[in-house]
Amino acid sequence: MRRVLFSLGNLSVYSYGFMVAVAVFLGVLWVGKAVQKKGLGTFDHVVELALRVFIGGLIGARLFYVLVEFPYYARNPAAIFRLTDGGLSFFGMLFGAYPAGLYYLKRAKLSVWEIADEIAVYLPLGYALARVGCLLNGCCYGVPSHVPWAFPVPTVDHLPRHPTQLYAVLVSLLIFSIIWLMRKHRPFSGFLFWFYILLYTVGRFIVEGFRVSPIIAFGRLRLTQLFCLLLFIAVGIYLCYRLKKEHATEKHAPTDLTS
Repeated sequence: MRRVLFSLGNLSVYSYGFMVAVAVFLGVLWVGKAVQKKGLGTFDHVVELALRVFIGGLIGARLFYVLVEFPYYARNPAAIFRLTDGGLSFFGMLFGAYPAGLYYLKRAKLSVWEIADEIAVYLPLGYALARVGCLLNGCCYGVPSHVPWAFPVPTVDHLPRHPTQLYAVLVSLLIFSIIWLMRKHRPFSGFLFWFYILLYTVGRFIVEGFRVSPIIAFGRLRLTQLFCLLLFIAVGIYLCYRLKKEHATEKHAPTDLTS
């Protein structure tokens, strides 16, 4: 663990914040180039979008995390504003970033779902980098375990624990590989974005089973897992509806008899 990555005089650079900043920087660079190349907008558009998404996502991510860990923050209200300790929810980030990004793209008259698909391609890589930050920071740790690859989290105790941060990194890299292979075979605009959310809920549900988080039912089901299930069902129904609609459109499309 290395909570403080390095120091410049009296300025301490925290590993979690640094990795999130790297993820945002690379995301803007990759998505900006893709959007420019495909004529969906300018690089400046992506920078402005990223600024709004970052602010909305940061607020949503922190609020959602505080709600999930409410007993702790009720006892330590001042800790709510200590972002250097980590504690950002990806689900909260989505719910904060989505309306902020949607509002900007519509106001700028850009293709919402074409750009959303470009973001979805690189989002898993950004998420993986953020989880490396969690590992260095010593947060989002797993339950005690004796698997050979378990290791202690000094900020908590000296018991070996599941490295759930690394599990999340591996799952996210797998999702990136799947999305990357599918990027040229989209049945409709926005498919990659929603498919990413679907894959993320599956991966997060699995990883969450090894992570320390509130249990709400059956002695095993965690709060985040329940949310994953609900979101998986909602997105799954939407994707089935859209795919069925696209299939029906293709089936009834007029045939060119002149060829």
